[in-house]
Amino acid sequence: MTVRKEVLAEGVEVYCGDCLEVLPTLGVHDAVITDPPYNFSTASSGGKHQLWADAVNSALWFSEVISKCKDRLPLTGGAIWQFLNWKTFIPAQKACWEAGMKFESLLVWDKEWIGPGGSVGLRPSYELVALMATGNFALPNRGLPDIWRHKWSSQRESGHPAEKPVSLLRELIHETPGNRVLDPFMGSGTTGVAALKLGREFTGIEIDQTYFDIACRRIEAALREPDMFIAPPKPAEQLSILDGAA
Repeated sequence: MTVRKEVLAEGVEVYCGDCLEVLPTLGVHDAVITDPPYNFSTASSGGKHQLWADAVNSALWFSEVISKCKDRLPLTGGAIWQFLNWKTFIPAQKACWEAGMKFESLLVWDKEWIGPGGSVGLRPSYELVALMATGNFALPNRGLPDIWRHKWSSQRESGHPAEKPVSLLRELIHETPGNRVLDPFMGSGTTGVAALKLGREFTGIEIDQTYFDIACRRIEAALREPDMFIAPPKPAEQLSILDGAA
């Protein structure tokens, strides 16, 4: 598919396209922090429930994604934080092993809010984030617990059904060493907004044109309203001037 690239500021690049096509073209990033589609269907094309078959298929696809993300990390070590839930835990773990990695930790995000649970199931109040690592990666803060509380609700700022709170992404990025953050499933751009608030560089990829445009608007808004204690990225126009003079 055709890939669209936008340079929003120095060190801030976003791509509208398939992450499997874009990832091999990118440089090294210190961390991958992403909320991929859980990719877990409840019915096959024949109308029968085939949850395990769907899980196996998603594991094959995700192993390729994780492998390509792993290739973007420094040889000295980097991290992948990936959101998932209890339904996708097993296929995600299989995908991780197939890609030559393992879950180092499993973070529980306590939403401090209870979602809908249908007529049988328990009402969900948490999601999971897997930490995968390479090389000599280590979290500087050895006192971090595996349960983080960030209040959330049914209201989504961007309209994206799986949007996560900026505060949660900001904490993930803050606790992860390195300057360059990559999100191959950018969605509405929350990871990018959080990265910019911390003065980090950001690369995002999103296949859906509608959410890509929303992400661009949110990231551009974050660039216009930087943290007063953190130097904002330079405007993208400066890059084109330097390139033309080279």
